[in-house]
Amino acid sequence: MRNIKIILEYDGTDFCGWQLQPKERTVQGVLESSLKQLLQELPVIHASGRTDAGVHALAQVANFKTESELTVVSIQNGVNSYLPADVRVLCVEEADEAFHSRYDAVKRTYRYIVGKKAKAVGRHYSWFCNYKLDIRKLRQASECLIGEHSFEAFAKLNQKEKHYLCNVESVRWEESEENLSFIISANRYLHHMVRILLGTMIDVGRGKLLPGDVQDILASMDRRRAGSAAPAHGLFLVRVDY
Repeated sequence: MRNIKIILEYDGTDFCGWQLQPKERTVQGVLESSLKQLLQELPVIHASGRTDAGVHALAQVANFKTESELTVVSIQNGVNSYLPADVRVLCVEEADEAFHSRYDAVKRTYRYIVGKKAKAVGRHYSWFCNYKLDIRKLRQASECLIGEHSFEAFAKLNQKEKHYLCNVESVRWEESEENLSFIISANRYLHHMVRILLGTMIDVGRGKLLPGDVQDILASMDRRRAGSAAPAHGLFLVRVDY
């Protein structure tokens, strides 16, 4: 039995997220279906994380076990021939027998793109929030997120978690002529965490909250004090480190 590691990208626009769901189109579902056609067996695929409906990935990592003797090049070319156009396998390689794409990951990096103007072309890949934002305040508000904290205030309400501790290694804001980008790297994330963080930051950037309020919200562990979750379509999984 071989353990195969793959890196893939997908456009989340027309998916109901990564995880298999009855009667819904999911990334895991179309990937498993394509691998079944290629390998003539149904592998169980594990991913580094389960992205929500509408969220995109530039470098999602997954693994599966197979008895197939196809080369890694043949697996990559073959599965891509069966996959729809909004999913593409970028890399296939042999992994150690014990490798697990989720449990072995030590850091995941997400990018959220906030557009400075409304777009027709590209509207599925950034969120135009229609406010003038102060990037200086955004950067100031983000500083308190670094380190290990309980992020319960930024987790989906009534979502059961084993614990709410996340270790955020880095947070930064980048600005271009067309976009603002929020980039965060952490060991783990709670359900909707990045989107709720982003929604709260937007409240800071437009002056509804003060930069210091984010620290108070974090310490409160009260979801009701944080902002609304930003739309999913501006969020990208960009990297997974092992």
